[in-house]
Amino acid sequence: MRAANLAVLVIVVAVALSPAVAADDHVMRVGTYDNRAIAIAYAHSDYLPHKEKMAELDAAKAAGDTARVRELENWGETHQHAVHLMGFGNAPVTELLALVADGIPGVAENAGVDVIARACDFVGQDIEVVDVTMELVALFDPRQSAYDTIEAMEGVDPVPLAEIVPHDH
Repeated sequence: MRAANLAVLVIVVAVALSPAVAADDHVMRVGTYDNRAIAIAYAHSDYLPHKEKMAELDAAKAAGDTARVRELENWGETHQHAVHLMGFGNAPVTELLALVADGIPGVAENAGVDVIARACDFVGQDIEVVDVTMELVALFDPRQSAYDTIEAMEGVDPVPLAEIVPHDH
């Protein structure tokens, strides 16, 4: 009889500790963010490479290197357009988040989230969505002006990308 009780106890403990059972009880927490806030934080931080690029441009002009001048001017236009797509629309900010990638696991841990994504198109009943925008913004250590701009855009919808992208056809 004692062996039977022990066997039942072992089975109960095994089932209780089973990952499948634990997973069923776990509510997945998904951290989401507003990509526009990330772009604004980047644009108001030391991660923005404009000072270096302007110094390179000045040096190329002084050296008479017209090819390098043209290359840097094209970079500036392209970079500004990309940041506008991110800061006003819904363009992905993957490249910007890569700059602060070392800090993202800490944001996830502090927020208690299992994953961080820009948005969720559908959320099931066992999913909890947590806004981690400001925690990600802080990774850029932006100037106060970024926080002011982010606060001002609360409640403002992103501009549709079709309105930002030039229509040259």
